[in-house]
Amino acid sequence: MSHCFNLLNQLGISSFLLEGLFWIGLVIVAVYLIGRWLSSFTYSDYRETPLEILQKEFARGNITEAEYLIRKKYLQ
Repeated sequence: MSHCFNLLNQLGISSFLLEGLFWIGLVIVAVYLIGRWLSSFTYSDYRETPLEILQKEFARGNITEAEYLIRKKYLQ
């Protein structure tokens, strides 16, 4: 391993630069993974209840009030 560092030192790349690049890369990967983990907690997993769907259909005017009341009675 020291042979590699000696070769890199001859090319003008210091071990401090390599260590800094390593830590910067590690931080970038950690931020990316945390971001992916946090984005998995979206509301896409939220499921509407049948009553909520019925209320939306009634609000849109797709069903009459009589149909709404009958269906609501069976859902509860």
